[in-house]
Amino acid sequence: MEKKLFSISLLSLLFIFSGTTYSQEQIPTDVFGSPPLIGTVKISPSGEKIAMYATLQNGDSAILVRDLTKNEPLRPIATSDNRTLKLLSFNWFNDDIILASAWLAADFYGTKLDNTRLLRVNVDGTGFEPLFKKRHFKDLPWQPPQQTGIIDWLEDDDDHILVSVRVSNMRSPDVVKVNVKKNTIKIIKKGVAGTSGWMTDENGDVRVGYTYDRNRSAGTIIFKDHGSTKWRTIWKYTTLSEDSVSVLGFGEEPNKVWFEAYKDGRIAIFSADISKQNFEPELVYSHPERDVETYLRYKKGSKDPIGIGFRDENYHMITWDKEEAEFEKSIYELFPDQDVYFGTSSKDENRYIIFVENSSTPGSFYLGDRKLGTLDLVAHSYPALANSIFPAKEAVTYKARDGLDIEAFLTLPEGKDKNLPTVIFPHGGPIAADGEKGFDYWTSFFANRGYAVVQMNFRGSTGYGYDFMKAGLGQWGGQMQDDVEDATTWAIEEGIADPERICIVGGSYGGYAALMGAATSDLYKCSVSFAGVSDLLYLLDDSRRYGGEETLRIMLGDKSRAELKETSPVNLADKIEIPVLLVQGDDDSRVLLRHGQSMRDALVEAGVEHIYIEQEDSDHFLTLKRNRLEFFKETEKFLEKYIGS
Repeated sequence: MEKKLFSISLLSLLFIFSGTTYSQEQIPTDVFGSPPLIGTVKISPSGEKIAMYATLQNGDSAILVRDLTKNEPLRPIATSDNRTLKLLSFNWFNDDIILASAWLAADFYGTKLDNTRLLRVNVDGTGFEPLFKKRHFKDLPWQPPQQTGIIDWLEDDDDHILVSVRVSNMRSPDVVKVNVKKNTIKIIKKGVAGTSGWMTDENGDVRVGYTYDRNRSAGTIIFKDHGSTKWRTIWKYTTLSEDSVSVLGFGEEPNKVWFEAYKDGRIAIFSADISKQNFEPELVYSHPERDVETYLRYKKGSKDPIGIGFRDENYHMITWDKEEAEFEKSIYELFPDQDVYFGTSSKDENRYIIFVENSSTPGSFYLGDRKLGTLDLVAHSYPALANSIFPAKEAVTYKARDGLDIEAFLTLPEGKDKNLPTVIFPHGGPIAADGEKGFDYWTSFFANRGYAVVQMNFRGSTGYGYDFMKAGLGQWGGQMQDDVEDATTWAIEEGIADPERICIVGGSYGGYAALMGAATSDLYKCSVSFAGVSDLLYLLDDSRRYGGEETLRIMLGDKSRAELKETSPVNLADKIEIPVLLVQGDDDSRVLLRHGQSMRDALVEAGVEHIYIEQEDSDHFLTLKRNRLEFFKETEKFLEKYIGS
């Protein structure tokens, strides 16, 4: 395949970006502190139009469209100031209509809850409005918060989609058939008490339901045989247990499903004909060292999955379809040192979008044409960084104090590897994980400023098997915190970190770890917490408002209120002897504003040197450009002052 790059699509972006690029030494904070200019590119079903999700220079989000058959520039068809409503994503419904998802945090009985909305917009820019109207929820006391749960795009239906949304009652979602063109709905499956979600088969029939008992943190998966009207329980499981099961999807055979379940302590992929009373799962794919947490991949026109999204040691997806595997191989060969992500394709599969990046270079979007054998550059995600190559992440392993092996990722500033000012950077979650692949604007920013960066997947992180995840349960402020400190000790002993110039930085759970590090360790010279949990008792009590208490109790462990108080940074402020930068958003629905305000008050009372910034309209993800930029600028000044690059 010929790899041909051209600039016509980039030229059409000049009205929203100047095109300035920077060398390694002069990259402004504004570049790192801004969301990517282009976050998503998708091809229309006909392959004749592309749409992009963009962040404009003023911080607004926009969906831009270009007709590839005409010599016209990109034009915005929908914009949002991201204050009251934040655009999240979009998909083509047909060549004339785009469906977009939007998010907002709304006050609900004293707490903030995530609310999502499904929006429709015509490609000519008209009709930008919610797909669901107030009349659709006339039987409810208020609009349901979650309205974007598309469960089936109904590939062979030109007018409808299936959405899981509460319409008939507030207890559980119904499945409604939505006429996208006429804004009409029809309930095809009424919600059943306790049911939290639904799944269809490849024929668009509702076949799987998920039930969940919040009081027991236990769930069941119910199933309806093809052609039957009766539902029966197939699996029972407990949250965060080794009996957890997740259905991935169906295939051509109507009763065969693919699902995730544990095998030998690691998540693997199985298939089974679950219409049989005593079905025997067949192992489809497993990995000897990693959890296979993934999704099924399909090819247009085929109901059987062609592979899974899990990636092998070469970071290539697992593909069973021989023709598709050969095609993907030809693309991987064009980018031998990059990570390739396959995006949307036209209905005939001829035109397609790929995204290419690695930990050293921000990503770029390409438009491919199979018949012509061409691959054309469409846009850079960060045009200002298009000519920049950043230090790559390196995977390392260190031993925790109890002998447990912990994987970590080290990023070093260009040309330096010893006695460096160092940022210790634990991830959020905490049931999540950092990785070696992909461009990370946080670590690239720190490295560009001369700091070494250490990220560690402490016990409790995902991807390393059930026992490793379980080892983190009940270890907030305990062994998980020890793992973070042990990573710091490792960096010092390896000669990487200057022991007099180490700062711990984190967001969400990482922010909690940063505050706990400040209170319990003498290895750090400063601490930066964004949206950090500061009060475990408040976190637990607030979880009761939205039914998450039992799951959170499993995460926090069987601890008394006194024990949770002892591992809450808000009660340990008098132990902190280093300066703290504390940043909290007032629109955060995950870690509520009170966490930041209470921690600020505790720091004031304890006489701790600190800076507190309360960001207006700021959520848990620094979505707004002005909030992200403020955080990066304040963090840069803070690090320079206390550990200096």
